[in-house]
Amino acid sequence: MRVTVQFRSRVLNLNITVEVFLFMYFIYILYSENFDRYYIGQCEDLSARLTRHNAKTVLSTKAYTPWEIVHSESYGTRAEATAREKEIKNKKSRKYIESLLARK
Repeated sequence: MRVTVQFRSRVLNLNITVEVFLFMYFIYILYSENFDRYYIGQCEDLSARLTRHNAKTVLSTKAYTPWEIVHSESYGTRAEATAREKEIKNKKSRKYIESLLARK
């Protein structure tokens, strides 16, 4: 995203371009219909991460392909995303995951 800021005065006319980078971090829940399994993770790029899971390059998920994203949440920092991922995983509850999916 490019933002242009213009300052106007009687003395100067300045055009300054400021680069703004917005990073988003995601937690996601994948579902494997073939194996009726869920997987919870976090990343910066959802589509690239799903591609890696389905390409069988992720050790913990390669046996259960294909995966689909059934839930995701976005956060401004990796720390927030990681905390939310841990919160969901600490529930250790399929029921909790399915309640998140039902809220959509």
